Amino acid sequence: MAETIIVCKLCGKRRAKRACPAVKGEICAICCGEQREVTLFCPLDCDFLREAHKHEKTLLVPVEKISNPTVEVTEEFIRSREELLLFCVYSLVQAALRTPHAVDLDVLESIEALIQTRRTAESGLIYETRAANAVAASIQQKFSESLTSYEEERKEREPLSRNADSDVFKILVFLHRIGQQNLNGRLKGRMFIGMLRGMTPDTGVDERAPSIIL
Repeated sequence: MAETIIVCKLCGKRRAKRACPAVKGEICAICCGEQREVTLFCPLDCDFLREAHKHEKTLLVPVEKISNPTVEVTEEFIRSREELLLFCVYSLVQAALRTPHAVDLDVLESIEALIQTRRTAESGLIYETRAANAVAASIQQKFSESLTSYEEERKEREPLSRNADSDVFKILVFLHRIGQQNLNGRLKGRMFIGMLRGMTPDTGVDERAPSIIL
């Protein structure tokens, strides 16, 4: 009996060797490598995507392009604000996962808008900078709502804390820098989102209270 050969669903020429959840069919290794996170919106659970993220080179970030270079965020600061950082990581990744078709660039744009909003507030003006594209704006809104709730709860616990706003601002800058350093350059790249997701013990989208580890 002749062997049944399954042809790649994308190119229609080569032999399919990989199950692709993005196209809900079989594709060849070449199309997987070329179209992954370029024309295909790849689920983060895909084993081939996870493996690719482990070995892909990230884009180099020129010194002059580093997010808010005048803002000093030391290792000591990050260690001393671990609870805040972990909450932000959890809330940000959940906001991204709950927003259809969100990619790394959308996440970075949402963080950048929040940074600008808080920088403006420091000057005494109340003006919310909104991300330009709808996907990034959706992430920003979800993340901002979670962050506002956390800050209100924190103020009740630490009413005398004078640096709360500054702490959040620096954590946002830190996350933006981490995001810049974890881009793979693909149009639909989600290496940064995948990295954040890997920091949480429960990688699913749920409504449970934050419980995360690094």
